[in-house]
Amino acid sequence: MCTKPFVYLLGVVGLAPFGFRNRAHRLLELVYVVAFVTVYTYATYSFLFVANVTDFHLSIIIGTMEGINLCCQYVTIVFAIVFVWTVKEKVVAVLDTLHECDLQLRSFSPAIDHRKWHLKVSVFTFGIVASYVLLVCIHLPLILELVPHVKPSLQEILPSAMFGLCSLLQVCQFLLFLLLLHDRYCMLNRAFRMYFPTSPSTVGSRGEFAICGEKEQINVLKQIKILHDKLNDVVELVNYCFSVQITFCVGLCFVIGVVCSFGLFRAFIYRNELFYMGVLNFVWYMYYLFFVLFFIAVGSKITREGKRIGILVHKAINCSSSSAVINELNLFSQQLLHRSPVITCGLFVYDWTLWYTMIGATATYLIILIQFDVSFPNLVNVNATAVYRAPT
Repeated sequence: MCTKPFVYLLGVVGLAPFGFRNRAHRLLELVYVVAFVTVYTYATYSFLFVANVTDFHLSIIIGTMEGINLCCQYVTIVFAIVFVWTVKEKVVAVLDTLHECDLQLRSFSPAIDHRKWHLKVSVFTFGIVASYVLLVCIHLPLILELVPHVKPSLQEILPSAMFGLCSLLQVCQFLLFLLLLHDRYCMLNRAFRMYFPTSPSTVGSRGEFAICGEKEQINVLKQIKILHDKLNDVVELVNYCFSVQITFCVGLCFVIGVVCSFGLFRAFIYRNELFYMGVLNFVWYMYYLFFVLFFIAVGSKITREGKRIGILVHKAINCSSSSAVINELNLFSQQLLHRSPVITCGLFVYDWTLWYTMIGATATYLIILIQFDVSFPNLVNVNATAVYRAPT
């Protein structure tokens, strides 16, 4: 499959127990899951109890919220690893069903270029690793410069770096499956246009679509209906396998956005070099947010492609003169009405409406945090008062 490069990367951070296809490897799968849960437990312990987060920001509010956020992130990662292990057969079924759809698409439409997709996935995987390593290499020297008394060791840096990469790859894993689904829906719509005219001007025009008889149109339409149903099955499987983790990731993205925006506000207000940790954290937030926005955009596109094929079907009904073809198109229209692709977790749909809601909620909670920050004494002022009173 074209997803192999990314699956290898998922295996490095503990998110690909489905890589073991042989049932005899169940013990290896269990060891694999336990090993990575142990690594992330140690990473959480080293960050909360070895490193002093409050010293990074000189803010009780930011330090406490980062600790809470890290605990929630740890729960999300452990849940993702264990849950993917329990539903690994369904993840494999998603990949197998997509492969079956590709084989059936070849019979009446241009085949999907798997070499091109393999190249895209390889570039996508390399881009994730390169950008993440680059940010880590920029982040560590700045920490050592801004907070010189904090000197993390390699055994603390490596698990923490894997911790952050695993959180990012949960979103990227969901994003890759959505990209694969979006490409198949686009191919299906393209194939429909090839065999059915969608405007009066294209009727009889050989340059716009494939000229075929009534019997061939009905056969192609039956295959398209079966393929559309299979792709909807894949959408439901993807929602089942990844929607809970992605809901946690979106929630954490919202919390991180509030905290980092608050840290950026403090950085611009106090203009102290230690407070510029807020600027660095905001850069990390924007990096993480980019991938969240990416999968929200792709989820919206999948829903749009599902609606577009319904529009094409009704245009084809208006342009067709065969009663048998019109009858099949009406049946397909009913299928689309009762079953259309929607990327959802059950609570909300992953589309741009969700993003607008997050922006409004972030602004609201940011104002609340600023009011709390004004109410509490500043750590810088507290330290300065303590130093001033020490001689007496």
